[in-house]
Amino acid sequence: MAKLAIEIKDKTIPIILRNYKNAKTIKMYFSGTTLNITKPKYVSNKIISKMIKENEENIYNQYLKIISTDNNIIKHWKTGEKILYKGEQYKVIREEIQQNSIELEIDDKDKTFNIKISQNIKDEELIKYNVDKMIKNLFKNNTECIIQEKLPYWSKITKLPYKSFNVRDAKTKYGSCKPDTKQLYFSSRLIMLPEDKIDAVIVHELCHIVHRNHSQDFYDLVKDYIPNYEEIDKWLKQNAKELNF
Repeated sequence: MAKLAIEIKDKTIPIILRNYKNAKTIKMYFSGTTLNITKPKYVSNKIISKMIKENEENIYNQYLKIISTDNNIIKHWKTGEKILYKGEQYKVIREEIQQNSIELEIDDKDKTFNIKISQNIKDEELIKYNVDKMIKNLFKNNTECIIQEKLPYWSKITKLPYKSFNVRDAKTKYGSCKPDTKQLYFSSRLIMLPEDKIDAVIVHELCHIVHRNHSQDFYDLVKDYIPNYEEIDKWLKQNAKELNF
């Protein structure tokens, strides 16, 4: 996976380029403000560059539409913005520093994300790209820690063994399961949720080891361990947009 950026007109657009051995086509799509490109391994970067060039106008217009979205959804990491963390709304506080760096400190007592940015960095899109990257890495590490703690517990309670789990940056799914291999996948953004919601997501994916679909039997099994699952599921759907930044 390569993390890059392209210049189109007056905008710097971050790109994530992924190679897949079994991919048959090139796919290009936005996830938040980042342009994602997936391609077969045999397709050269030169071909991708040509494809981007041919689609510059469309990419640029899509990007403008995304960054004009409600600021409560797309974060620009400016003082006063809010972000969900550990189930609570934390306030972003941004300040300039003399050091040539971008730093992040989370204050759980005051419920703040303190972002310190070099006064020499003026490009807002570059700032957003780097702060996004910093926070995604932090969230991934913190989510891995909480899954390592909670997953063995719920596996023991439900008597549903799993083989492994993986945490990755996903905004459209809280988790997924491969029943045949008993591999579980969780969004790195679970750390944004209250603990009871994380528990529900974990149990949900464990139960897919037994039931591959969302049948009534599946939901009955989930509710054996999470009796208020319907209420939690409703909350998860209503607050899904809070995971975007």
